[in-house]
Amino acid sequence: MFLASSTKPIDSNLSAVVEQIEKQNPGLSVLAARQFRCAKRQTPLEVTISEPRKFNVLEEFILRACIEFEPPPTLKELADLLGLDEVFVKTTATTLVSLDILEESGMGKIAIAPGGQDFCDLGAVNRSQIQSIYAISDPLNQTLTFKLDPLRAENIDLPDLADVILIEDKIADIANLSITEIQPLIENSGLGIHIPADGKLVTKCDVIGDDLNIWQSLSIFVLFDAIENKTTIQVREGKQILETASNLLNELQAQAKISLNDFSKGTENVVVQEAKIIANPQKKKQASKQKPKKNELKKK
Repeated sequence: MFLASSTKPIDSNLSAVVEQIEKQNPGLSVLAARQFRCAKRQTPLEVTISEPRKFNVLEEFILRACIEFEPPPTLKELADLLGLDEVFVKTTATTLVSLDILEESGMGKIAIAPGGQDFCDLGAVNRSQIQSIYAISDPLNQTLTFKLDPLRAENIDLPDLADVILIEDKIADIANLSITEIQPLIENSGLGIHIPADGKLVTKCDVIGDDLNIWQSLSIFVLFDAIENKTTIQVREGKQILETASNLLNELQAQAKISLNDFSKGTENVVVQEAKIIANPQKKKQASKQKPKKNELKKK
């Protein structure tokens, strides 16, 4: 028989989750369940995104004229040929010059700039835009991810997990990472702003503000498996089981750097005592199964 939840150090708002865990996992008992708060570090960033765009009709005509006409045409000649106001042609040509695709060769003439032929062959030019994003450093889960929107800052009135265990932050400061180290992290975060296969690239990343600690609530469960006679720690964020965080806490517990009683609301040795109470009936059952065998040997 497992102990009633009312006798265990279980936060009242986790009772329903505890009941569900024990119902879905025969042989598993929740010895303790508590909520804590844990900080994630949020850093505001500004990234430069470069992506290709196709030339419009006027740009494409100007480029073809510069390649095919000999000698190169003047802007006025192109305007007259197209029947357009010279202002429109000049504005478009100025854009292509700023992108290092065209160059002015004097006397109002324009020509393909060195390297501009490559863009002509591709039929596209790179355009840049600035985007604000946020780096989220999570020491407990040992992750560095990126989001388009900031995490919601809340006042969470829960015990600080850092007061129970020492969480070593092994994640590098974003300001110390190179752009080549940042790019795959942004790609894996699924923001859609760095997609090398489509030619869309984050080419620059700058920190534009101070780090901010954002509190998140976590649930920590101490679980006893009566079949395996084993106690483990499980960390959850909402309904999601955090495997990395759970493994970290179990490793710290195995190294005696934390105690299971750290999650028992200060009740001395309550988790250890409950584990023994639950385990003893299992041992008695195993022993009782062995007794008939001894009696049978005596009869023989």
